[in-house]
Amino acid sequence: MAKIIATINEKGGVGKTATATTLAYLLSKRGYRTALIDFDGQGHSSIILGVINTNKLEVTINTMLRKLVEGEPLPALESYIFKSANGVDLIPSNSQLFTLERNLCNVDFREHILSQYVDTIKDNYDYIIIDCMPQMGTPMINVMMCADSIIIPTQAELLSAQGLAEILKHYQLIKKNSNHSLRIEGILITMDSPNTILSAQVNDMIHRGFADKVPIFKTHIPRSIKVAESVGYHQTICEFRPENPAAIAYEQFTDELLAGTHRKTAERSA
Repeated sequence: MAKIIATINEKGGVGKTATATTLAYLLSKRGYRTALIDFDGQGHSSIILGVINTNKLEVTINTMLRKLVEGEPLPALESYIFKSANGVDLIPSNSQLFTLERNLCNVDFREHILSQYVDTIKDNYDYIIIDCMPQMGTPMINVMMCADSIIIPTQAELLSAQGLAEILKHYQLIKKNSNHSLRIEGILITMDSPNTILSAQVNDMIHRGFADKVPIFKTHIPRSIKVAESVGYHQTICEFRPENPAAIAYEQFTDELLAGTHRKTAERSA
């Protein structure tokens, strides 16, 4: 049965999609059966994994959820999964997903619709990664109800770091009242420029403010223009430039995640 990990941040532009797609690729590369659910109407994960035009997609994650709401049978997994070139099975997304909040407003147990869908596919995978939209609401609650754990990518800039407290508040509410087994894998600092005063200050602020509350990955992802360039080639940075410092850091982050060393460090600190 798959472990379900979501990348979550209520702020956009923090490396959330880069983290989700790269983690999914690296897990697949290590031999794990891996799926990625693009749960953002922008469809950026779908584009990175090889979908040329998301708006021409006939079947997306929104299609699956709508069928569940309307009581329709779901098609066979192999009939709609997008098989990416890097070995990851993609459940794609496009702008139709932006209607999800409105479409679920009168649905009973609407916070569990994504969980119902994931239950139909999770026996086929070792890991399911969910790339989330950058705002709180019914879709994000669906993700937190569905996931086993979450990763919080956080850009090494002040505004991104300041949003962490809000994310933790929502996490604690969900964990206390609904998904009691939900946990935070850790905060992942992205787009880091360690030689700048600002990055050093933000890193220090994150560690002082949150290290006693949640794990923080020791690995930081450095800022690199090549991460953005890789999107144009429908590749993750680890495929596009495996020798790039950001690619090497993502490899180390994945090793750290699988080993659980970041959690052990946090537990010792607590």
